[in-house]
Amino acid sequence: MQAPTSIEGHACWSAGTACAEVSMAGLRLDTAGALAAARELGATGWAASELLLAIRIGMADGAAARREGETT
Repeated sequence: MQAPTSIEGHACWSAGTACAEVSMAGLRLDTAGALAAARELGATGWAASELLLAIRIGMADGAAARREGETT
């Protein structure tokens, strides 16, 4: 895992990890909350939403890989 190199990237990373919620169904991202937090931390516009979407996709891919590993 690499650290974000821009202020917007760091804002989105911080907001995304802070707004991740664990439930019985797995890990989920409060996208609206994360976007609001990212804006508060200095991220703006489409870049913030695209970075948060990438975090959400990564979380889903990780969950799928873990489930696949549990069945083998």
